[in-house]
Amino acid sequence: MHEFLFTFQSTHQALKGEKYLKSLKHRIKLIPTPFEIFAECGFSLEVHLEEEKWEEISKDPKWSFAECYLILQENGGKRHYERV
Repeated sequence: MHEFLFTFQSTHQALKGEKYLKSLKHRIKLIPTPFEIFAECGFSLEVHLEEEKWEEISKDPKWSFAECYLILQENGGKRHYERV
């Protein structure tokens, strides 16, 4: 299980993505876009997914996102984002 961060071009897209992923019963959280990441929208979605599910979801034409990042954490809890 990995944590992914999806960014969006607008708040409307972020809310639509939240609704879509909730309909698929994924564990998600709408959060402010981390300051380390440049995004046009101030909201992002944190999603817990198996890697094979990520591939399926990232290619689904029913929704769109700007960028996707893998969330990595150090032992001290500091987060890093690796663009995928």
